[in-house]
Amino acid sequence: MSGHPRSLCGNCGGALSERQRWCLACGATMLTALGSPRHWASAGVAATIVVILALVGIGYAVALVAS
Repeated sequence: MSGHPRSLCGNCGGALSERQRWCLACGATMLTALGSPRHWASAGVAATIVVILALVGIGYAVALVAS
């Protein structure tokens, strides 16, 4: 691997090495596509529902044992 830059950053014009995926000057991504976080919202809602149902079940069981 040589120390010569292969290309330039499209954002700031900084030199990029052969396998460099992030610009060291500005932090822009070169070869890596960042995923969208929108899919986490549905997983978060589902996890919240499961936790609520579990807490309701635990509360019901405790109420039965206490009575």
